[in-house]
Amino acid sequence: MLTSNNAVQAYRQVGQQGVPTDRLVLLGLEGILEYLRRAELAMQSRDLSAKAAAMDRAYQLTAHLLASVDHERGGEIASNLDLLYRFVLEKLSLANIFDDLEALRACRPVLEDLRDGWRGLLQRS
Repeated sequence: MLTSNNAVQAYRQVGQQGVPTDRLVLLGLEGILEYLRRAELAMQSRDLSAKAAAMDRAYQLTAHLLASVDHERGGEIASNLDLLYRFVLEKLSLANIFDDLEALRACRPVLEDLRDGWRGLLQRS
């Protein structure tokens, strides 16, 4: 099982191996969705340790995607991505602090739409 530090190191290694940024964004979005799934299961079973680990990883990946938004070259798309990532971070925080499944579930459609959009871009390339 990957620890948080190992996951970050793996992500950096993949980036250094010439994996396109668009592919890394897609991997990040898929990772966040998986951690949301794990967090929801953990919340339902009241497994605090698993919930904390999954929420932390989802938050870290989302924060990383937010930090990678290129506002100088991205224009309106970058602004929209910024708002969406911030929305997800806010909902993740609420879900984590208050064990709020609805806040957690509010993230899924946003992230699925983003993932599907990135997937479409990659298929057209």
